[in-house]
Amino acid sequence: MNASIEQIQARIGKITYQLTTSDDPQKTRDIAATADAMMKQVAKKSPHLNQTAQAVLALVNAVSMMQESYEKLQAAQADTDLANQTAEAIRAELIRQRELHWQIKKELLYYRNLCEIYETKLSERAEEIDDDQNKTLRRARRGRKLLLGDLQMTFEDALGGSDEREETGGETEQPVSSVEDDF
Repeated sequence: MNASIEQIQARIGKITYQLTTSDDPQKTRDIAATADAMMKQVAKKSPHLNQTAQAVLALVNAVSMMQESYEKLQAAQADTDLANQTAEAIRAELIRQRELHWQIKKELLYYRNLCEIYETKLSERAEEIDDDQNKTLRRARRGRKLLLGDLQMTFEDALGGSDEREETGGETEQPVSSVEDDF
């Protein structure tokens, strides 16, 4: 656990400092360079201040920047938490919608099956009705049923019609209708 401690030299402002670090030496050099840049910026804006006052003012600026960064970090974490909560709510809604979708799909299959059953029953009924109508039509076309006796004729019946013609002289009188009487 003992990390090696390294010493580096860094110039901040007009003074060179001997710094020690257990972290990456380049990272410490970068931090020292940032501090030097802040000191130069304060010296440029306020050249009348001595080096100690410039260092204090640069420190105040650095703490202010750190506070802003911390607030941005807090806001980013709050946004991340909100995004995670929203994502969780969306996942829950997605699960609910999937369940609803499957329920609707099951109902659709049930009703589709029910429609097929009813269509089958309706087609069977339609066939029965068609058969009944065909039977009725056949009966209507046939008229009344003729019995065997209706088709049979005796000699007297057959000759009877010709005897009547002979008695009247072979001619039968036809009824005369008067057209004039109708008007």
